[in-house]
Amino acid sequence: MSRLIYVVIVIVFLDLFIQLPIITPFAMSLGATEYVAGFIVAIYSFFNIFGNIIGGFFADKIGRRRLLYIAMGGQVIILLMYVFVPNIFLLVILRSIHGFTSGLLTPAAFSLVADISKKATVGRSMAFTGVAIGTAAVIGPAMGGIISSVASYQTVYLTTAIIFLVSIIIIRLVVLESTTRDSRKKHYETNFLELLLRPTLIFAYIAAFTLMISNGSLAFGLPLKTEALGLDDTSTGLLLSVFGITAIGVFATPLNRMYSNIKPEILVTIGIFIIGLSMILLHFVPTIFTTFLVMVLYGLGFSLVFPSMNKVVALYANMSERGKANGLFYGFFSLGTVAGSYLSGIFATYFQLPFVFIGITLILLQLVLMILMRKNRQVI
Repeated sequence: MSRLIYVVIVIVFLDLFIQLPIITPFAMSLGATEYVAGFIVAIYSFFNIFGNIIGGFFADKIGRRRLLYIAMGGQVIILLMYVFVPNIFLLVILRSIHGFTSGLLTPAAFSLVADISKKATVGRSMAFTGVAIGTAAVIGPAMGGIISSVASYQTVYLTTAIIFLVSIIIIRLVVLESTTRDSRKKHYETNFLELLLRPTLIFAYIAAFTLMISNGSLAFGLPLKTEALGLDDTSTGLLLSVFGITAIGVFATPLNRMYSNIKPEILVTIGIFIIGLSMILLHFVPTIFTTFLVMVLYGLGFSLVFPSMNKVVALYANMSERGKANGLFYGFFSLGTVAGSYLSGIFATYFQLPFVFIGITLILLQLVLMILMRKNRQVI
């Protein structure tokens, strides 16, 4: 079961990554401007926030497995509806519902992994979730770009729906519940406000927000970057896959020992700085080759941040409250994507410098994380 849960995580995040190279051009093909396209990219992640929080609550109340099963069924229905969407107005509505149902999945999946991991190995377990997400980051954008080029944008969503059907079968037949009857009864003892204000978890929330600002910026801006270089959707997908390949190279090799040997807060702050630098460089690089190199740098920063911030949540939230903690965590995760894509649309419209402004924002937030890290050392 422990191995198959990582397959489920691949599928959960495939929903996000397969859309990255196509959602901006798909929206524009229906008549959206760059500004409106940025809004459409952002609305998915905005409603992710509500799904994350509600999903976190029910992951503690009814269990991880049952919530995964229900939410996966909702995803299949929503994905099939993309095949028939005729205009921008209905696309906005569909993206909103899709964002909500997708948001239900992540708190349950990551709480399940943390539940079955021993405390001493939780860092490496989160590295393996990174492998799963890196796999989705490699397969998803390339698949989305290739399928949309060969067939259509709608075919991408039809293919994703079929993949989610496979995931439902896996959950139904193989995945076991990780919570206990006792932990589900105790879920009400910790409320969201207490978890939101817990100093050790605030670090993880801001880290998630910061990381996903960059991802939201990529979702909006990278298709425009490749278009400016005279390339198509396939190239966008391949560029997005590069950072996933780089991250897997860290997650799945002996380098993953650092997640057990180095404090996660240190890895997060270093990784955020690297990502901020890569975003700034992405604006200035003039060729496809140098753009690929910058995406490798981005992947290195991502590999330091993602498992480490998830480890913080796993360490400082127990089983009966872990779903809610992950719900808040992935709420900030989604909020960062909203901010990144929406701000990139504004920066592209008025300043033509989306990646530069986003990079500077990330480095400023990295300084905030360093301050929090020092304060938490005093608290702990």
